[in-house]
Amino acid sequence: MNSLKEYGDLFLKLNLSELSIQEGDFSLVLKKSDSDQVKRAVAPAQTHPDPEAEEAPEVPETTGTAVKAPLLGIFEELTGDRIPIKEGDHVKKGDVLCTIEAMKMLNEVVATAEGTVVKICANPGDLVEYNQELFIIE
Repeated sequence: MNSLKEYGDLFLKLNLSELSIQEGDFSLVLKKSDSDQVKRAVAPAQTHPDPEAEEAPEVPETTGTAVKAPLLGIFEELTGDRIPIKEGDHVKKGDVLCTIEAMKMLNEVVATAEGTVVKICANPGDLVEYNQELFIIE
């Protein structure tokens, strides 16, 4: 099975409007809408929910300023001599929080407000969508 990064790169490289992949229980759909925003849906191919599965407990919503992905790509922690941002770190407006790799280019994502990072919403290597929340700053 190819990695999500390879599927994302293929989708962008070939300028596709839709890409659907299904391998076993894994299903990936990449679509480009009319407004050129890329939407992604990943779900198991299972059609029958497990009746004995417990519902997830409600997670309280975090307030604060959301820093969102400016493009579709692979979420990466900072590289080189920069120290990766952790929850609880204080950042200033304009500080580089992470990079998003798209088509072999690293795009910096900067803080849109000063404050404390209370939540990191993506993990290194995750395929993130355009406008997806990456960090919450309070």
